[in-house]
Amino acid sequence: MLRACAALADRIAGAGPDPRPTLAVREARPRTHVWVSQYAVPLLLATLVCALATLAASALLRVFDLSNVVMLFLMTVVLIALRLGRLAGAWAAFVCVGCFDFFFVEPRLSFAVSDTQYVFTFALMLAVALAIGQLAARLRAEARAARANEKRSAALARVAHDLSAAIETEQIASICTGTIAPLLGVRVALVLPDADDHLMPAQHARFVEAPIARWVHENARGAGCGLPPFEHAAAQYLPLKAPMRVRGVLVLFGDAQPVPTDPDDRRLIDALCSSVAMALERVHYVGVAQHTLVRIEGERLRNALLAAVSHDLKTPLTAIRGLAETLERPERLADGQPAALAHGIRNQAEALHGLVVNLLDLARMQSEGVRLNREWHMLDEIVGSALAHSAGVLAGRDVSADLPADLPLIDVDALLIERVLMNLLDNASKYAGTDAAVAVRARVFGETLYVFVEDDGPGFVARNTEPLFEPFERERKESSISGVGLGLALCRSIVNAHGGSIRAVPLDPHGARFEIRLPLGAPPDIEHESRT
Repeated sequence: MLRACAALADRIAGAGPDPRPTLAVREARPRTHVWVSQYAVPLLLATLVCALATLAASALLRVFDLSNVVMLFLMTVVLIALRLGRLAGAWAAFVCVGCFDFFFVEPRLSFAVSDTQYVFTFALMLAVALAIGQLAARLRAEARAARANEKRSAALARVAHDLSAAIETEQIASICTGTIAPLLGVRVALVLPDADDHLMPAQHARFVEAPIARWVHENARGAGCGLPPFEHAAAQYLPLKAPMRVRGVLVLFGDAQPVPTDPDDRRLIDALCSSVAMALERVHYVGVAQHTLVRIEGERLRNALLAAVSHDLKTPLTAIRGLAETLERPERLADGQPAALAHGIRNQAEALHGLVVNLLDLARMQSEGVRLNREWHMLDEIVGSALAHSAGVLAGRDVSADLPADLPLIDVDALLIERVLMNLLDNASKYAGTDAAVAVRARVFGETLYVFVEDDGPGFVARNTEPLFEPFERERKESSISGVGLGLALCRSIVNAHGGSIRAVPLDPHGARFEIRLPLGAPPDIEHESRT
């Protein structure tokens, strides 16, 4: 009868999948310590609780009938199974039945039974206690398994979130060592192929064996630490299989504890490997896309450069050639005409020189950056020099300069700022018209110096003027005005290098303004320097 009751309890408890909880991180403990913590301690605690329940039942027997005392023992079995597990619950069922027989059934203090009906009562009580205890223990195990699965899901979601924000392989490797390693309780290394498909660890890791990593990468199969064909290896090597190809190898090394082998832990590791592989593939294709965009942009700039420069180089060269051919026949020239022709050649050569200088300077600044030779200067000197050098292109126009006398010194590269002003003045001479007035003004607001180059010409065609500062961008692309769209791009590069900004602003009712903002620093004490 007792064996049948125990078998019935086992069948009830064993129905359905095994809900035993597992943890991703385990501690390596001696077998004796494991036996004591998992078996001895729960059984001793269950025995102690049964003893306390027996004392409580002895006190209650004066008030309640013997059938009610049985309920107290059943409740004790349920509580022990919920708190201490299945084994302790089964042990408590036997102990409670024994205590009930020994202390409460006549003859007391003996396991002998005077009434044979109590044999059926004991058997039924034991069966019910075992069944209820095992069901309670199973409920506890399912709750623990649910909590463990919730922790795994949260950890996997956290890793996936971190990987989704990674844009470089170094960041993915850092996530593997900083997040995945503590989660699994082992050391983690990421082995990735280089451009020549040679495997290299993303970080220095002595436990990585290159031949095993290469075999795993080539065969797309795990190996090492129990997995054939390298089951005796200290570390475990897992392929990072993405949809297109194997992106690398994840190496797990159990230093203080072994690599997890539980099925639930293996599913977690497989999910982590899949997430890392997808992140590596995404980063790879992002790099491919960026490289393709760079090539496309380079091709676009090359075509734009060829289209623009070929026209603007051809025009002055054709003019110079025509003027030179005319000078070759002096007998056909009137008095004073050779000087005019020479002046025309010079103007065309200067235009050609300005185009080439702008092109070379912009290419140098974009490749090497702007190198500033900063010194303290007075703005009126820089503006005066720019106006003097631009006198030729501004000839016949009303040009004015409005510069307050109390302007502070500015810490700039004078030649480059002068270059900015000359480009803006040249731009005004081309697009404002021959009868437009051009003005250069400056004001100080707070800690910023504002320099304005204005004209009262027709202004800008479009209200959005930001594209004008891109290389090879012109507002009137089909205009007969010479230029390739490099001047404003060069101005922005120079001003940005000084920590300032430049923008184009339409004026009402017509006209254009270029606004330069430069930060003001603390100028040197000229009087103190002169005394010293």
